[in-house]
Amino acid sequence: MINDIVYYIVNSNPTVQALLFADDLVLWSADGDIRTTQESLNTALDAHLTWSNNNEMTVNTSKTVFQVFTLSHKPKAIQLFYGDYQLQRTQEVTYLGIVLDSRLSWNKQASRVQAIGKTRNGLL
Repeated sequence: MINDIVYYIVNSNPTVQALLFADDLVLWSADGDIRTTQESLNTALDAHLTWSNNNEMTVNTSKTVFQVFTLSHKPKAIQLFYGDYQLQRTQEVTYLGIVLDSRLSWNKQASRVQAIGKTRNGLL
C-alpha cells in the first residue's frame, strides 16, 4: 500500500533520495550547503505529509528523528519539520540492525557486534 510513497517524495524534490524497507522510510540529501539540504528535506517531508493525509495514514512523530553525517567538528544547525512537529536530531541511530553515528566511525557498531559475538561464543 505504501510502495508509491518513494516515487511521490522523489518526484517532489529530485535532490532527495528515499529508501523504503517494510514500513521504515529513510530520506536523505547530500549537499555542501546545509541550508540547501534543509530546504530539500523539508520539501520532501511536506510531500510525505501530503501523501499521508491523502492516503489516511499517520506517522509516529515520536519515532521520527534525523541525523547529520559530517566530519566537521562544528555542529551544523538544521531544523526539519513534519507539519507543525519539529523533528528531533540524534547523534546515533540503529537502522536495520546497524548502528550509525554522526561521524560514521563504526565504533558503536563494532562494539555491538563484538558483544554479540562474545555472548554467542560463551553459549558454545
